[in-house]
Amino acid sequence: MVVKRSVSLGDEVAAAVEQAAKEDGLSFSAWLSRAAEQQLRIRQGLRGVASWEAEAGSLSAEEIAAGEDLLARLLSGVSGMASRVRRR
Repeated sequence: MVVKRSVSLGDEVAAAVEQAAKEDGLSFSAWLSRAAEQQLRIRQGLRGVASWEAEAGSLSAEEIAAGEDLLARLLSGVSGMASRVRRR
């Protein structure tokens, strides 16, 4: 099911979205939908981390570094799992 909405975007944002959609081979609406889905996944992940930290305590610098390393490898297309980091 698809819900139609009317949105207002600044000229520069609309032009940038139009260009990005064209580069990605998507319609304007499909590109915006994917961007919104990605933002919602990020928010869900941040809520998950906050919930986990509420129970287990803040992430250590070592844990954050391991997570950043894993993210960098995932974004670069390199497969493999990050080394497990021991909890304090």
